[in-house]
Amino acid sequence: MNARNLNAYRNLAAQTAVSEASPIELIVIVYKRLIDNLRLAQKAMEEGRENAEYVSKSLDLIQKGLLAALDHDKGGEISQNLASLYDWAIREILKSRLKNNSEMLTGVIEVFRNLEAAWVEIHLMRSGAEGVEKASSTVHISAAGAIPAV
Repeated sequence: MNARNLNAYRNLAAQTAVSEASPIELIVIVYKRLIDNLRLAQKAMEEGRENAEYVSKSLDLIQKGLLAALDHDKGGEISQNLASLYDWAIREILKSRLKNNSEMLTGVIEVFRNLEAAWVEIHLMRSGAEGVEKASSTVHISAAGAIPAV
């Protein structure tokens, strides 16, 4: 299979995973993509390459994905705490870009890895024993965090 066909397959598989995902699975996917983009930004900074694309995608995922998904009426204090955390992350990402300091992203990445792991755990608990097979076919746990199955 050539690279073009492989990329087309990956895109289709990713779109299918998103369209069939539960709300919790979507949050896990957003965290995964966010962490990936933060790591790419960090690597680009370390190598002296342009990182604006990765930083921009990271900020979009936080603002349009995570912040937009918060329900302050139902979420109460947890929702407010997450909003504060996301605001902090945005500030840290912007500061790291301005200072071109990749180390500043390390703490942000760790926070989001922990949040991602918590959401995966919530998903597995809600799925129950019979839903673990379905959950494991959608979300795989690895050392790098949860990733959608493709």
